[in-house]
This record gives sequence, structure tokens and C-alpha cells, in this order.
Amino acid sequence: MKKKFISVITILCIIFTFSACSSSDGDSLYKDGQKAYMNGDYDAALSYFEDAIKKGVSENVSTSDLYAFLGNTYMELDDIDKAIESYDISLEADSSNVRNYVNLAIAYRQKGDGNKAKQLYVQATAIDPDYPELNSSLGSLYLLEGDAEKAIEYFNKAIEKDPDLAVAWGNAALAYAKTDDFEKANEYLNTAREKGYKNADTIAEMIEEEKQ
Repeated sequence: MKKKFISVITILCIIFTFSACSSSDGDSLYKDGQKAYMNGDYDAALSYFEDAIKKGVSENVSTSDLYAFLGNTYMELDDIDKAIESYDISLEADSSNVRNYVNLAIAYRQKGDGNKAKQLYVQATAIDPDYPELNSSLGSLYLLEGDAEKAIEYFNKAIEKDPDLAVAWGNAALAYAKTDDFEKANEYLNTAREKGYKNADTIAEMIEEEKQ
């Protein structure tokens, strides 16, 4: 009976030791970074994510996810070059995730490199052509290139797959305005506001400019 009791204690110790080793300080910092990011505190999020990388994370944390969040944070802080560096690592860590191609493409598009963005969008389409953010991003690219009709096609596809994708509603509103369909533009803009689109006021001003 005593031997059996000792064996149970030994097993519990092994389990406890394994659990302790299966996470790290970096894991906790990563979670803190996620919370700060979701709360819009991007400076704090950046600090947490960078510290998580320095401390090291366990196998419980996806390297791809960590660097994707880091890239998103840099995007919010308008540091496109740093965002691209982070997204590159995220993509290298997981080249099967369509999100990673889209994130990197958006960063290149904002940097003004449309060709690189298109190349990444093509790769993303081969993985998951129905991915909402991909179609919304393609719509934005065509809108920038002056093809509003094509942009509308992709925005509506994104909305069909994810009706809560506020950015697709907002940018579609501008695309409709560029085709002189202001009734549709206002309808989509109102929906974008309802979905919480933070750039709705900017889109509204751009729609008014299209009316002149």
C-alpha cells in the first residue's frame, strides 16, 4: 500500500513538472499582449509581444500567431516596414494559413507595392478563395486601381461569407459611390456604422466628394 502511495505521488510530481515546463513567462506575456491589443492599447501590446519573444514561448503558443499579432500591432502603429518583417516570419512559420498571405499583402498594398500584394493574393486564393478578408482586400486593391465594379464584386463576396466584416461594408460604400450609385453607397455606409467600422466618417466624406 505504501509503495502504491509513493507511485501515485511520483506520477503527480511528473505531471506537475511537465505542466510547469509546458508553459513559460513568454506565454503569459503573449496573452497580456492579446488583451492589450483587443483593448486598443497598441503600445502596451507591442511591449508585451516583444517581451514574449525575448523570454521565449512554449509549444502551446503558435509562432505564426505571435508574429501575426505583432505585425497587426505594428500596422496599428503605422510602422509598415516592421509589420512586413513580422508577417514574413508568421508566413514562414505557417505557409498553409491563408491569413498570413493576406496580412502580408495588405502591408505591401499600404506601402504602395501593388504588384507584391497581388502576388500574395494569388497565393492566398489558391489556398482558400472564399476567405472573407482575402476578398475584402482584393476589393480594396481593385478600388485603388480604379476598377470600382470589380471591387464591388469582391466586397460583396466577402460580405456574403462574413456579414459582420465591417471594413467590407465601408469600402463597398465608397465603391458604389464611384459608380454613382449613392443610394447603395449610403445603405452600405449605414451598415458599416452599425457593424462598428471605425473609418465610417472618413468614407462618408469621400462619398460626398464623389457627389461633386
